[in-house]
Amino acid sequence: MKKSIILSSALTLSILFSGSASAATYDKYTANESDTLWIIAQKYGVSLSSLMAVNPKVDPSNIYKGLTINIPNDRTSDWEAKADAIIAKGKTQLGVPYVFGGDLPDQAFDCSGFTQFVFQEIGIELPHSSSMQSDLGTFVPADQLRKGDLIFLSDTYQPGVSHVGIYIGNNKMLHAGTMGTREVKISDLFGVPYYEQHYWGAKRLIQ
Repeated sequence: MKKSIILSSALTLSILFSGSASAATYDKYTANESDTLWIIAQKYGVSLSSLMAVNPKVDPSNIYKGLTINIPNDRTSDWEAKADAIIAKGKTQLGVPYVFGGDLPDQAFDCSGFTQFVFQEIGIELPHSSSMQSDLGTFVPADQLRKGDLIFLSDTYQPGVSHVGIYIGNNKMLHAGTMGTREVKISDLFGVPYYEQHYWGAKRLIQ
C-alpha cells in the first residue's frame, strides 16, 4: 500500500516537473490599438523574427487592443531588431515585378523604390535613387557586412552607382533586380561573377 502511494506521488511530481520544464515562460505584453509586432519588438528590444516565433498563433496583420503577446527572453541589440524588421517587410514583396521607376507595394518596384519602401518601416526616409542612397550612411568593408546594410552596384545600365539591395546575411542580397528574373528576389552576392564585377560597396544606415 505504502509502495503504491510512493510510486503514485513520484509519478505525479514527475509529470508536474516535466510539464513545467517543457513549457517555455515568457514575459507578457497586452497590445494597444496602435501596436504592431514591429512596435512591440522595438519596445522590448527583441528581433521581429523571434517575436513572431514565440507567437505562432498571432496574425501580424491583426494586432488588436487586449491581445496578449509573448515576449521572448532573448534581447537583441537595437540595430538587429531594426534589420530584422526591414528584412521581414522586404520579404513580403518577394515576386513583385521589377519596373523602372516603380515604388508601389504589391505592384511594381525598381531597386531604389524597393529599398525606399522597406526602410520606411523603421522611420528612415530614403531618396528614390540608388546613387543618392549611396551618399548616405557609413561605408562598410565587404568582410564586415551585416544584415540591414545597403549593397550597391555600379556601371550596370549607366555609369556610376546604378543598383541597390539589402544584405540579409549568409552572402544573400534582397533586392528588386533584373539579372535573370525581373522581380523582388533574394540573390547570392559574392561568387556571382556579375555582382562581383559590378560591386561598388556597402553603406550602413542602421546603427
